[in-house]
Amino acid sequence: MQIISNSTLNSDPSAAVDELLTALPSDTPPSLAILSGNYRMFSEDAFEPLSRACPTLVAGSSCQGIMTQTGVTQSEQGGLGLFALYDEDGAYGVGTAALEDDPKKAGHDALERALEDAGRSWEAPDLIWCILPPGREEAVIEGMVELIGNSVPIIGGSVADNEIAGDWFQYVEGELHCDRIVVAVLFPSGSIGYSFSSGYTPENISAVVTHAEGRHLMALDGKPAADVYNEWTHGLLNDVPEGGSVLMQSTVNPLGRLVSETEGCSEYLLSHPAALSPQRGLQLFTEVCEGERLHLMRGNLDSLISRAGRVVETAKQLLPDKHAPTGALIVYCAGCMLTVADRMPEVVSSIGSEFKQPFLGTFTFGEQGCFLDSTNRHGNLMISAVVFGAKE
Repeated sequence: MQIISNSTLNSDPSAAVDELLTALPSDTPPSLAILSGNYRMFSEDAFEPLSRACPTLVAGSSCQGIMTQTGVTQSEQGGLGLFALYDEDGAYGVGTAALEDDPKKAGHDALERALEDAGRSWEAPDLIWCILPPGREEAVIEGMVELIGNSVPIIGGSVADNEIAGDWFQYVEGELHCDRIVVAVLFPSGSIGYSFSSGYTPENISAVVTHAEGRHLMALDGKPAADVYNEWTHGLLNDVPEGGSVLMQSTVNPLGRLVSETEGCSEYLLSHPAALSPQRGLQLFTEVCEGERLHLMRGNLDSLISRAGRVVETAKQLLPDKHAPTGALIVYCAGCMLTVADRMPEVVSSIGSEFKQPFLGTFTFGEQGCFLDSTNRHGNLMISAVVFGAKE
């Protein structure tokens, strides 16, 4: 197994693709190729040579750019990165389905097609990699789990643009989309280690969801959710008008659900408050259910910077004995990236201090991953890593 990761800041999509192709062998197509970058770089015409060179190619836009082992490659206009995996003894497939009005069915169908494309229709892959449109990720995961069970990790991210304006893109099978379920299934000849976590810790305060409709959190302990959250955060929402965005204010204080406690390790799935609703509720980027307990979480710059390296290291440690890491895929929440801002090179350094292999990291508007309890979930402000290993 060999992995090549390459990136470019060239703001011309065709020239950028030419640069990425120079890193790939001309005589052998990769078994799987994953492309990510600034939405402004997505062009069917520009990507066509890459699609020819990489028949099993999937792509999704990322907020402002990407990161690789060489650093952060991002700007308002450019930033594109390619992850190419060569594994002639493995099997890989790509599937897609339109989201439409039934995201659960779309998840099921896209995964089924990916398995067919890999020639492994009746087998469980080692990993499912997904590139999803923001909005209905929980139902999409439910459809995949219905087909394959919960024993296969589903890892990936929701596509992003630069300003949460709905300008995100996916590219698969030679076409651009904004609302497709894009899935890759991996049956590698080597091994995979994975981890899903955040850089946040719980405060000593929580409440039970007493009224919620999908992603609209309306009441906590019988009180308007925004009022409870505002009290918890000492007036963080005082100046926010009805319908106003609270994304930036709430990034360091999201809401978290305790979903797993294994060997003394408590794992929280985070929900990012997005806007203040007319009912004094909070619009979130994840679904919540009545009866769940939500905790106020706290993050800081240092934890958001260092956590990425620890997540990659955890994934690496889960590789079998005598399997050496060959590369990694990393999903890093766009909200965390925007908060860290000009200290993002330190995030790359935190990864590279222990991981010297090529990697591609994307900045997403939602993260899908699997905790130690082997349950696949969708969360916000999360970090995931997949590390690939080969026998030494």
